[in-house]
Amino acid sequence: MSLEKMGAVLATKVLCDNIVVAEDVNLSLPDITFITAEVNGLGKINIPTCLTEAMQSTVSSVGMDKGFFNMLGLNSKTFEYRFVANNLETSGDTGVKGYKAFLRGIPSNIPGGAVEPGSSWSGDVTFEVTRYQLYADGVERILIDKLKGVCKINGKDYAKEIQSLL
Repeated sequence: MSLEKMGAVLATKVLCDNIVVAEDVNLSLPDITFITAEVNGLGKINIPTCLTEAMQSTVSSVGMDKGFFNMLGLNSKTFEYRFVANNLETSGDTGVKGYKAFLRGIPSNIPGGAVEPGSSWSGDVTFEVTRYQLYADGVERILIDKLKGVCKINGKDYAKEIQSLL
């Protein structure tokens, strides 16, 4: 079985509460770190659970424009990240694939940064993520909703059994 190869990211777009706030900026998708439970069996084994550590995401903004200020506040916001990447298929043909990430989060900072004549200002806005959903080429691959108790990876909801027993 041959794997397709993801190439360079060609473009990005960020929406906050359904308003375009940034284009062609750096994004960081949340790392998902599962909380482990210790089990004994000829020594200790750390087994991942469907519970996760805190998740964060970052948008690098260039300039203090209206889009930048729309991302700020102390209330929950809905974000949509869109990005397109080159793709090398097993046949040797190249194409593009689209990715979308839907996040709910609360901004946790207001970036300062250096202001220098002749240079562009940029700063990273960081969000504490409560919900993260990732689509790759139109297929949902990840859905973590910390407030609703969902931990879905490649179509399997690992938290569903827990919810059914409560």
